[in-house]
This record gives sequence, C-alpha cells and structure tokens, in this order.
Amino acid sequence: MKPLPWHEAALARLAADRAHLPHAILVHGPAGIGKTEFIRALGASVLCERPRGGIACGECGSCHWFEQGNHPDIREIVPEAAEEDDSEAQGEGGKAEKAKSLVIKVDQVRAVADFISLSTHRAGFRVLLLHPAEALHPAAANALLKTLEEPPPATLIVLASDRPARLLATIRSRCRLLALPMPPRDAALAWLRANGIAEGERLLAMAGGAPLLAQRLAEPDEAQFRRKLLAELAKPGGADALAFAASVDRGAVERLVSCMQTWVQDLLRVRLAGKARHHADLAAALDARQRSADLDALFALDRELTQARRLAAHPLNPRLLAEHLLMAYNRATMGSRP
Repeated sequence: MKPLPWHEAALARLAADRAHLPHAILVHGPAGIGKTEFIRALGASVLCERPRGGIACGECGSCHWFEQGNHPDIREIVPEAAEEDDSEAQGEGGKAEKAKSLVIKVDQVRAVADFISLSTHRAGFRVLLLHPAEALHPAAANALLKTLEEPPPATLIVLASDRPARLLATIRSRCRLLALPMPPRDAALAWLRANGIAEGERLLAMAGGAPLLAQRLAEPDEAQFRRKLLAELAKPGGADALAFAASVDRGAVERLVSCMQTWVQDLLRVRLAGKARHHADLAAALDARQRSADLDALFALDRELTQARRLAAHPLNPRLLAEHLLMAYNRATMGSRP
C-alpha cells in the first residue's frame, strides 16, 4: 500500500530499520489526516520482502497478498460498524439487523490471541493494526494490555488514535508514540485535486486542513447532511431543534457534533477576530448570528460540544442529544429571546 505523500518521509524513517522497531506503536494526530492509511502502509512495509527505502515495493508476493486483503500475517481490528459487510450490501431485505457496535469489543481482541501466539507464515513479522484506539471498550483495552505487556518476538502492534488521552495510561506507556502533524496546505490541495475533488479549498477549510476529512465532506450524503445542518444554524430565528433532531440517528451523531463545533468556533472567531476559519463562504450568516449571541454562552457550548464528541461513539439517545445541543445553540445565539 502506497503511503500518502505527506507521510512518505515519516514512514521511511520508521520502517527502514526493522531490527529496531518497537513491539507497539501508537500513531496519533488530528482526525482526517490519514492515520489509518499510514498504519496500513507501515504494515505493508514491514511485511514486504523487497522494501525500497523501507517502504513496501508493491510487487513481491507479500505485497500482492496485502493488496488482496488476505495476507496471513496481518490482522486489523476496527469497530463492527466500520467493517465492510458485502453480504449485507447484497441482501434482499427482510428484518433489520441489530445495529453494529461503534466500539471495539473484548471478543474482537481475544479473537486474535491465536494469531499473536502462533508462528508466522512467511517467517517474518506478524502485524496487528487497531483503530481507532479510543473506541476500545474498557474490557477490550485490558485484554489488549496483556498482549502489550508480553508480546512474542517479531510482533508489531500498531494503534491509531485521534484522541490518545482517552486511552489507558498503561496502554500509552507500553507504546512508542508517533505524532503525525497536519499536512501542508499545498500538499493537501494537490492531493484533493488529484482525487477529483471539486471546491478543494472550501472543503479543506471546512475540514480544518485535514484532506481525508475534506474528501469525505465531498460525498453526496455527507454534503447534504451538512448543508441542511448549516442552514438550520444560520436561521435568524434559530434552529428547528425538534424537527432536525428527528432525522439524526446514531451514525450521524459525530458529524452533527463536529459540524456544530466548527460553526460555533467560527462564531467565536468572527466575534473576537473578525474572520471565520471553517465556513468563510457563510460569512454573512456567521456575522448575523454572532451579533445576537452571548459570548460566555458560546464558550460554554463549545466546551459542551467537545464533551459530546467524546461520547459520540455511544450516545444513549441520538435524537435527544441532538435536540439538547441544538436547543443549547439557540439559547447561546438568541439570548433571552424565545
């Protein structure tokens, strides 16, 4: 797997000396910069039989297995909701299946115990990738900790996380930390153009400089959701909290919170510095809304959205959470008006 352009140097430095790789690495950085792609490229490079400058050649037998998704010496653990389910896509309807979990369960971690303990097929490394690490259920985190404490030789465990502070301190202490920064703006825009993304500058600004998030924002369903939400937030009379919240399911909670947070932060920026960062194309609406907003209430709402984002993976009731946040927004931007 070829690394993203802004990760090539970091990957080459890390993978060049296989003999001195740590047994566990925690890759962390802002959301949407390609940490998942980085750890997969690292896994491919470590398993490659003829690496070039430390990076996978893409041509050897190991690389072909990796690209086909059936390399016997690598496993990847993600929440059930993030797994591709081809059989579901090909289904013919029937009863709705139980909603898939947004956390990594203990059974998923225990299921790789044999993989970790058995010898490798290619007489090289065995690689375990896990992301996002902050999605680990507490029981799963404790199960993983046992493997991190006594890993077999030639084992590489790589975790990726947007929010490493949410992990157990004992897990962080047993990993080498590798911080990936936000890519340069020019590199991000060039990558978006190369991938056929129109309005790259606007989307990159909305994504806070994260190119893979900008790419996701360009997807039709995502763009439609955010367009509707921003229209609600821009309304002079306040958002219709009850009506909009009725359309928010569990899978939409994180993008609701994320979009609200960028909007609220832009309201604060316009009030304090006169210039928006994420939604400059909606400058007139932002200016109008910040004029009637209470500054302290906006700061309090931003803190509440940060807290809600931590809980977005497992909200007890998505609709009620959406109602609460939108009503809090109305209070913050409309003062004492109803």
